[in-house]
Amino acid sequence: MAVNRPLSRRTTLLACLVALAAMPLSFVGYAGVRPTQVRTNSVARQARGPVPSDTVEKKKPRGYKKQLFKRMPNSNLSIEAIMKRITTILIKNMEEDFRDAPMKTVDLMKDVGLTGNQMKSKRFIIEALQLLQAQKVVHKVKQNPARWEIHEEYRKYGVPPISRSKRSPWSLTHLLQFKRTKAPKFGPAHGLYRPKDRDFLKSRDLPLQAIYDPIVKPDPYSSGDLADLDVNPPRAREVDPVLYQDMLPEAPKDKDGKFVTFDQEAG
Repeated sequence: MAVNRPLSRRTTLLACLVALAAMPLSFVGYAGVRPTQVRTNSVARQARGPVPSDTVEKKKPRGYKKQLFKRMPNSNLSIEAIMKRITTILIKNMEEDFRDAPMKTVDLMKDVGLTGNQMKSKRFIIEALQLLQAQKVVHKVKQNPARWEIHEEYRKYGVPPISRSKRSPWSLTHLLQFKRTKAPKFGPAHGLYRPKDRDFLKSRDLPLQAIYDPIVKPDPYSSGDLADLDVNPPRAREVDPVLYQDMLPEAPKDKDGKFVTFDQEAG
């Protein structure tokens, strides 16, 4: 009678090696076969060489957090002082080597030095930025979030000197002058008159309440007159306020004496 004896370990190992050798090498699930060609990533995940400076976030000072500025004592800066400091910061960042450019509104608030209640709300910085925007000193590059930089019209013939000292960064702000440092009573602070409305008011010697009058400014280097560098507005001619009513145009009326909308309908 035949008896089935168990195979020895050596026989079992030899049988496994023979079975593995008989399997095709192209079998995907065969773990013991290495691919003949090394596969590469379809997207380059590594690069060598210098990193462009404009792609790296600028290093910020320690404690450059809005929450820390809000806990500090309240700063009592006037709108004019905020305007001068904003202009100084943006001139310093013209080469985009001081902060990330264009600068965000929150970053401007930190660099200007607003603390306490003036940091909790943006109404102080927004009023100053809109006044500068109307005078073409700063330019809003984009919104959401809003980013700011120096306007091209302001830097066209050069910018005023600023202090590069870290201990006294506002020592030369007294050299900055602006046509308006207070928001108008009516209308947006950064609004402009339409050309036909501006010409209508100037033809009747009425005062312009606009912040910026877009008149072509002569180039001081081509005219040779250093007075063109004066940023102070010319003095307006004094007009008797009683005569304002006489200078205003009369509303058009038809033949029956009724008011009409257009001058063409007047009788």
